[in-house]
Amino acid sequence: MIKAIATDMDGTFLNSHSTYDQDRFLAVYRELLARGIQFIVASGNPVYQLQKTFAPVKDELVYVAENGVELIDHGQDVFVGQISAQTVARLAALAETIPTKRLILSGRHQAYILGDLPADFVRVAEHHYPGVKEISNLDQVSDPVVKMMLDVPGELTESLMAKINHDFAGELTAVSSGYGNLDLIVAGMDKAAGLKHYLAANNLTPDQLMAFGDGQNDLTMLQLAGESYAMENGSDLVKRAAKHRAKPNDENGVLAAIEDWLATH
Repeated sequence: MIKAIATDMDGTFLNSHSTYDQDRFLAVYRELLARGIQFIVASGNPVYQLQKTFAPVKDELVYVAENGVELIDHGQDVFVGQISAQTVARLAALAETIPTKRLILSGRHQAYILGDLPADFVRVAEHHYPGVKEISNLDQVSDPVVKMMLDVPGELTESLMAKINHDFAGELTAVSSGYGNLDLIVAGMDKAAGLKHYLAANNLTPDQLMAFGDGQNDLTMLQLAGESYAMENGSDLVKRAAKHRAKPNDENGVLAAIEDWLATH
């Protein structure tokens, strides 16, 4: 029997306007709560941003944030990974060789934009990383870095991902978020790893987990879950990996699938 439901956010739970039907969610959430099913937010975004999204119940949820590097359970830090300062410096040096790169360092409590970047990019970054701070050098970073995001021209994404995964093996793993950028996370950490921490701590097994996703960084989570759903708007890779399909994110696909499951179980 399903005892936990994990969902990606952008392109999955959230619609194209980065919002969701709060009343419909709260109705579904109350039913999950009554059945003892935990709702888990599994996202590449930082936990402080995700908690704002779910403000009415923010401390009742579990967050597998920053693509699995952070596990926050009912407001308590269970696990928070960290990228070494040496690795951060090496990656920043590599980024300097890319003329049109845009680099964000995500800390546990704050994010940092390295370099003088266009105002439109800063506005987009602020959406995902509220309170993001512009810095000129790494000495200005005061928070442990848990993840980095590297935005590069689309034609460089695949080759750069392969290079980072080769040159930083054992230190970083680069995954595409599906939005033309790369999430750089602690090697060995991903959404599945964060979820395994949660399952083990709660004496649950993967077959008691349901998961929803749309992009490459959701693959390990979908492969782990006993019941996995690919969004209709998701990538072909994700659709091949998942057991089921959910309606598009703009049609409340996650909530519709959960409602259908609740009606039959």
